[in-house]
Amino acid sequence: MPGVLLDMAISLDGFVGNSDSTDPGLYDWYFDPPAQSKAVIDELVDTTGAIVLGRGAFGTGEDAEGWDDSPYHVKHFVLTHRPPAKSMNGPIEFVFVPDGVQRAIELAREAAGEKYVTVGGGADVARQLLAAGLVDELQLHIVPKLLGAGVPLFAGLEPGSAAGLSLTKTRVVDSPVVTHLRYRVGASAG
Repeated sequence: MPGVLLDMAISLDGFVGNSDSTDPGLYDWYFDPPAQSKAVIDELVDTTGAIVLGRGAFGTGEDAEGWDDSPYHVKHFVLTHRPPAKSMNGPIEFVFVPDGVQRAIELAREAAGEKYVTVGGGADVARQLLAAGLVDELQLHIVPKLLGAGVPLFAGLEPGSAAGLSLTKTRVVDSPVVTHLRYRVGASAG
């Protein structure tokens, strides 16, 4: 049975976004994919049964003209202490979870059935899930850009930290504009 997949685009120097909230172009490949990347995207869409994201990532999608064009027509679980006052209308059902990452993953696993719970946004949410040992697989889309600064994905998860991560590479898919790396996540033997 698939588990929890953390799926994020990242710059070559380890950032998932700019600190000034401008778009650094880390997902340009997703919207105009080369053939190698299209296969990765199609697999991700087909195997995702539920999505977990943070309030910031939800807001980014909301600001980018909404969620109507998303190919992920599955329940989205949004970690937040600030649920919106009005309900969302559209093809995607959003469930706002104020009770932390553990609860969001529990709810998403129920909704996902035999498919993956895909974590799709927010470095903070990603770090919380990694530190709590709730991620089974990690898929990084390495974009050949050096941002120099911004929002680091792995801040606070140095070797020997509470996260105690061990990564086993399971796949590499290279394309002209992005390299897709997939890992199985386990506890380190230390």
